[in-house]
Amino acid sequence: MKNFSALCVLGVSALALSVFNTGAVRATDANAPADTAAPAASAVPGGAPEAPGDAPAAASSPTAPQTTGAIHTDDATPPSSATAAAPDAPTAPANEPSATAAEPTATHDGPSTAAATPTESTPAAPPAASTSTPAATPDSTTAQPSQPASPAAEAAAAASVPAASPVVEAARKRLTDQSIAGRKNLASDVAAASAFYATRTDALWIANDAYTDKAKSVISELKKAGDWGLEASDFPVAELASGATPEAAGNAEAELTLAALKYARYARGGRLDPLALSNIFDMKPPVKDANEVMKELAEASEPGKYLVHLNPKHDGFEKLRQELIKARGPEEPEATVDPALLVNIPSGKLIRPGMRNDQVSLLRQRLKTPSENAEDDDLYDEKLVGAVEDYQREHGLRVDGIVGGQLRTALNNEGKPEKADPARNVDRLIANMERWRWLPENLGDFYVLNNTPQFVSEIWKGKELKLRQKMIVGMPSWPTPIMMADMKYVMFRPSWGMPDGIKQKELLPRLRRASNSGNNFFDQLFGGGGGGGGARVLEAYKLQVSYNGQKINPDSINWSTADIRRFSFVQPPGPENPLGLVKFRFPNRHDVYMHDTPERSLFGRSARALSHGCMRVEEPRRTAEILLQEDKGYSEQKVGELWNSGADVTLDRPVPVYLAYFTARVDDSGRLATYGDIYGFDSRVMSALRGRPVRYNAPEAIDPSSGDVDSSYVSDAGGYSDSVAPARKTNNKKTARSKREPKSAGTTLQDALSNIFLN
Repeated sequence: MKNFSALCVLGVSALALSVFNTGAVRATDANAPADTAAPAASAVPGGAPEAPGDAPAAASSPTAPQTTGAIHTDDATPPSSATAAAPDAPTAPANEPSATAAEPTATHDGPSTAAATPTESTPAAPPAASTSTPAATPDSTTAQPSQPASPAAEAAAAASVPAASPVVEAARKRLTDQSIAGRKNLASDVAAASAFYATRTDALWIANDAYTDKAKSVISELKKAGDWGLEASDFPVAELASGATPEAAGNAEAELTLAALKYARYARGGRLDPLALSNIFDMKPPVKDANEVMKELAEASEPGKYLVHLNPKHDGFEKLRQELIKARGPEEPEATVDPALLVNIPSGKLIRPGMRNDQVSLLRQRLKTPSENAEDDDLYDEKLVGAVEDYQREHGLRVDGIVGGQLRTALNNEGKPEKADPARNVDRLIANMERWRWLPENLGDFYVLNNTPQFVSEIWKGKELKLRQKMIVGMPSWPTPIMMADMKYVMFRPSWGMPDGIKQKELLPRLRRASNSGNNFFDQLFGGGGGGGGARVLEAYKLQVSYNGQKINPDSINWSTADIRRFSFVQPPGPENPLGLVKFRFPNRHDVYMHDTPERSLFGRSARALSHGCMRVEEPRRTAEILLQEDKGYSEQKVGELWNSGADVTLDRPVPVYLAYFTARVDDSGRLATYGDIYGFDSRVMSALRGRPVRYNAPEAIDPSSGDVDSSYVSDAGGYSDSVAPARKTNNKKTARSKREPKSAGTTLQDALSNIFLN
């Protein structure tokens, strides 16, 4: 009987315990799925498991990690400090884990680490192993309302943090002044300085109410900013009188820090945002992070030298800097002029080899080529002809040995003193130095540098120039961009797909004229008799047309109403392909590249801004040989096989390509060479540097909405003038030119091809 009573007691106890546990489980996680054990609530905001479906999460909303406050996210939950949240948290039952129980509860008035540090650093409570009641601990199961710290605790906490000097306190206050922000200082510089002084107790630049030696080294370099193409007035430094108040010293401390940060930014090209000036200034200057600069400034033994070393170290930049110092320095004594340069050759008749003329004696003096005997002093002999041809070759003149007006002018101008405009030269140098700042610190061990105003492409390996060649660049109406990208492909015997812009502006008008008139250009050229015409246009241009991948008969299309952009026009590989026999591709958003061209005669021109933005190179095969020798070790013979057969080669190591715009460079002989500002970029950069930026939206491809093709740079003969002509040519001009330059059918076809295939 006793045993039976005991069993009854045990049964009742078990039932009671079961009911108790069931209630505890339900109270612990009312939202947990029925077949899943409820994990203990996480001590980290956002650590609780997601509720299934659209049910609200049991835990509180995640708290976004605090930042400096410079970035605002509209859809983020507004951050709240632990001090504010903890007192409002309700007290949970003793057996119920709280989602906020483990939240740090800082209540003191000093800096709160909880507000600045992501709360994910607090480890989450481990999930319960079963449905039994979790072990109760003060930190994990019971919500603890925050309690104010005692005065003694606050005093102890304050004593553990060294007090900042009055100068630092004043500097901190100055950095919160709204008047120092805006155009004077960038917000990131102010934020970096504020963060630096927030944890610093001693001033960086001032001791005993005076500038330290480190400060003086910085101030000295700021005053010499003009030697580096910057403006010293952009970096004001406060005078610090003897016995200055802490407030004055703190202001000077803060302002010198901001001046140093601004210099560091400007030295790396941060004076301007290139893309804000133009869509084709596609460069991101290598500006150093202000926090990193602040740290390195504080650690530098010679912070002035540290700042100077942030300027570009490229040879091209340094040579221009020396020219700038020379241009701004005292006038140099006039150099002794070679008497031969003062010999003037008067105008007169053409002098051909073997002729006698009184001017030949002057020509001998000018070129320092005396005759072998006095009787032949006026004889234009073979020796003097050779000297003339050498001069013509060196000065980019036509090498024919004939003494004409062009040669006389060149000889006489060389002896005239240069009339330089110092201010203009200084501006040109500064604008070019600024564009050097846009380039990376390190151009690479092997790279391509294309200088648009110079019409020259160069391949460099370290400091060794592997190749310099002539280049054709974009017309002023379709400029070649300033940018950098990695060359990844060398494509032999490429086909050419016509861009939409050229379809709209150049091909479509011809198709419409050919389709709608029986007396059009192509009828005259081929002797046709009207009707259709689309096929003849495309045949003349060696183009194949397709629609949705299927070849079509162009005469079956009404080009007057058709959307030409929906059709594909491709010219297959071959000697007449506008890309020539090789294309060098460096993927970029402007869709420009380097390539060969069948129009070799254009390289003979002195001004070669003739394309729609792409770059044609004079020595494409040699370019391919150098690139593939460096990347794959290919021999010239191997490249020759690819040249003849065709193939696309992917480079193992992409080659940096820099499309630069330098109107001033110091050549190998140390002479400052200047080039035409064909796109007007120098004046745009200088205007922006002086605080008057003007946005320039350049066409990156032919704009199909801008009407007829701009022929201002294209003559009716298909050639291109070396200067920008009026936007539209009148019929009178066309008539006059046609009278001077009669055309044959063959040359007209080639001219038409030249006009449409300007890549």
